[in-house]
Amino acid sequence: MGEFKEAMMMCSEDYDEMIDMALALKDKDWFEELVKKQKWLRELEIQARRELGVLD
Repeated sequence: MGEFKEAMMMCSEDYDEMIDMALALKDKDWFEELVKKQKWLRELEIQARRELGVLD
């Protein structure tokens, strides 16, 4: 539930700046974690749009 609650507070674009920071810090583990979470969140956003009938 913690991940879902966190996802509800952020959109996938919010991860872009943190990903840039991870790259600047050369923190591979953090970068990979952020990219994974961003991808998961994008999939949720797409699914929600489909269910709501909202087209991009």
